[in-house]
Formats: sequence, C-alpha cells, structure tokens
Amino acid sequence: MNKASFRAIPLFLILLTGALSQKGYSQAVHITDFGAVGDGQTLNTAAIQSAIDHQTAKQGGTVIVPPGTFVTGTLILASGITLHLESGATLLGSTKLEDYARYENGNQMGMIFAQDAHNITISGSGTIDGNGRSFVYPDRVKDLPREIKASTRQGYAYLDTLKGIQDGPVVPFEHTRPYQMLLFSGVQELAIRDVTIKDSPFWAVHVADSDGILVTGVRVRNSLLMANADGLNFTSSSNIVITGCDIIAGDDALAFSGYSHHYELPGYRDIRRMSENVSVSNCLLQSRSSGIRVGGLDQNSLRNYRFDNITIYESNRGVGIFVHQDGSLENIHFSDMTIQTRLHTGDWWGNGEPIHISVIEGAPVETKMGTLSNVSFTNIRAESDTGILVYGDAPGAIQNLDFQNVELTIRNGTLQDEYGGNFDLRPALVLEKNLFAHDIPALFLRHASDVTFQDVEVKWMDEMHSNFAFGLQAEFVKGLDLRNVSIPAPREGEEPYSFVETELRD
Repeated sequence: MNKASFRAIPLFLILLTGALSQKGYSQAVHITDFGAVGDGQTLNTAAIQSAIDHQTAKQGGTVIVPPGTFVTGTLILASGITLHLESGATLLGSTKLEDYARYENGNQMGMIFAQDAHNITISGSGTIDGNGRSFVYPDRVKDLPREIKASTRQGYAYLDTLKGIQDGPVVPFEHTRPYQMLLFSGVQELAIRDVTIKDSPFWAVHVADSDGILVTGVRVRNSLLMANADGLNFTSSSNIVITGCDIIAGDDALAFSGYSHHYELPGYRDIRRMSENVSVSNCLLQSRSSGIRVGGLDQNSLRNYRFDNITIYESNRGVGIFVHQDGSLENIHFSDMTIQTRLHTGDWWGNGEPIHISVIEGAPVETKMGTLSNVSFTNIRAESDTGILVYGDAPGAIQNLDFQNVELTIRNGTLQDEYGGNFDLRPALVLEKNLFAHDIPALFLRHASDVTFQDVEVKWMDEMHSNFAFGLQAEFVKGLDLRNVSIPAPREGEEPYSFVETELRD
C-alpha cells in the first residue's frame, strides 16, 4: 500500500482550517433590518436577499438570521458573504415551487445557491429546514421495475409493496420538488460550521467543482424514508476537510464523485478535473444507502481520500466504493471504524454490506473503463446481515487491497427470506448484473489482484440461513495473501474456502 500520497493532508488541513477560521462577523446586518419577519408564515425571500445584496455591494460581510422561523425560497450568495444563524433561528423552505428560482433546464433550485464565488461561510447554531415532507406522497412506497426483480433469488416476490411503507422509500411528487437544498458550484474557500440542516427534499448539501472546503460540527437530519435525501455530496471538488459531523440521511450520508455535467448548472463548463485530497474524521453516520460512498458514474478520477474514526450504524450499506465509468479511484484509506448494517425493505441500493467495492460498467464508457487501486481498511469492527463484497467485472479492475485488523460478525437478521441471498451492483449497464441471486460468503472477491487479509476474524451467529455459503470465496484473484486469519464456514462441516482460478501468495 502506497501511503506517501497522504502525507500532505495534515498540513493542508491545518492551512485550510486556519484560513477559514480567520473569517469573523464584522460589518454584520440582521435580516430583520430589511423587513424579514420570523413568524413561520411570511415569505421572506426578497427581504433576506436584500440583506445579502447589501453586504455584497460592500465586498462582503455577515448576514445574521436572528431567532424566529423565516420562510424563504431561493437565496443567492456571493463572494465574501457569511450567513450566520443564531440559536433559535430557522430558515424554512417554502412549500410553493414558484418561490424557488429555476436552473436553465427548468428544475427548481433549492434554498441556497452560490456559483463562481469565493470565501463563503454558513455558520451558527440555527437550523436550515428544507420542508421536504411537503414534496412527497407519505403513503406511497416506491417500487422496483419487474425486469430488475426477475434476477433476484425471490423473483417477482422481491419487494412486496402491499406490505406498506416499512423502510420506504416513499414516492416524491412527479418532477415537482426543489433540488439540492444548498448548492455551491465553482466556489473557492467554503466553510459550513455548526448548523443543523434538516428535511431536505433532495440532497442536503451539494458542492460541485469547488476547492478549499471545510465542513465541521454540522448536523443533518433528513427523512430515512425519502430517496435522494442525501447528506453531504461533493462532485469534482478537492481539498476537503469534514470533521465532527452527525448525519442521518435517506440516501448516502457522505458521497464523493466525479464531474457533475448532468446537473446542468447555470453557466456549466465541461471541465475534466481530478477530485483529490479529502480528509473525513470523527463523524457519526446513518443511511438507507451508503454511509460513505466514493465514486459512481464519473468521468473524472478521484485520489487521496482518508476516513478516520467513523461510526456507521443502522444503515443499508456501510462503505461503498464504485467505479462505473471512465474515471479511476486510487489511494483511499479507512481506519478506526465501527460499521453496523442490516438488510432493509424497499428499493434502496445495497443489500446490507458493511463494505462494498465494485468496478462494473454502469454507463457507456467514453475512453477506457476506470480501475480501483491502493485501498486499505485498518481497525474495522463490523456487524451485518451479509458479507464484504469486492466485485470486479473484468481482469485488472481492482488492485492492491489491504484489510488489517478487521472483525466481521454476520447474523441472519429478519429479512433473509424476503431480501437476502443477492448481490446488488447497481447501476450496471447489463440488466442482469444489477441485482441478482448469489450465495453470500463472509468475504467475496472477484477479479482483484494483490489482496491482503491480515489479522481478520469472521464470526457467524448460530444456525445461519441457507443463503450463506463459505467464509471466503475468491474468483480470478491474483496474489491473495492470508495472514493470521480466522475465516470459518457459516456452518460446521462445510468448506470454509472456495477458490476459482485464484493464486495464493506463499
């Protein structure tokens, strides 16, 4: 494992944190001075925007939201603006779509937007409430296409919507909801501190094509029943520090991916840029998809990410690392993590895996399919209803994986009959490879090279379900190194290992 690329991150963290912390609350104005009324009913978009514009005309300053509930539509921030929410202050998203600005493609913006700006801060102990509950059908559960169900172990019985909402997700209004609640595009030096962000109708925070980002002490409380209600999403952005955050999200809690052309932002420029140098620490995460997602449908590459002292609990998938298109991922390190996952009902991506790694074509590749290399997991304690999945769809897809001091406990859970015994590789370009029946080992490897398991222990609960088979199953693996491991079969008397065209190191 090449860890040299991580050495610059601590210095970068110190410099970024120090630079952003110098920003004070001088030249402050209150939104009430511009006519805002915090009665939870009055629409205050114009008044709050007037306060922001006043400070913008002075090359920046602080806009204070005092205690009260201030209803608003879209607010546009500019360079040098600090939006500070005092204790007891709430910015509440309007329930009326006409109160939100629109992108060039016609989609509604969310509550806060900034583009091509620098030195922006959102701070304070107040709350930004997206009112997402106003844009869904609370009694309708999202179904899964029959052609996807067909390949599962349960067939068309997979995801029975007649059983009600259960774990969701519920159905949003048809193309009629605000999108990213806070969206920052092309911003240099962005800080989000201490605020609570809740009930987003779509992603809570989206940072795109930006550089120099600090997110600290932020609390996200989105509905666990809403699809796309992600926590913090970063696309094609670099030099990011996230620390001390507590996130509950209906979809990915933390997500990092490549370039964001599909959002069709105003003035979008087709820029191919590396996303690199990300440090995440001391966070508490819950998700109906991935607690942490790295990669996806990306043309850009990502490198130099590290995650330390993270707890992921009651989630559908713990850590998800994905290559689905041209961009490659390299130098990603996870350490000192506790992961607790389970199977969930409903159309959520993932099937309870504490760690999921997949390299499979998810959309047409423009140049060459990307690869994944130099990934490590150290000091991991996981408990789940399924195993760790590492799936490459072609030779050379996954290289240099290192698992050290990992303890994995696998239990049956309550949903094995209804949802268990499947691999979920969505989104896959080939229909049958999206969600399909497969026996579940504790550890599964396919098309990977130079994989090390050192001080790894697997524990099975009593009377494991028939969905489970093998402690370790490896297919087309070159250079598998097993050192001081305890990886038994799920039941006594069965084979612990299954190897297909796999080369073990001496």
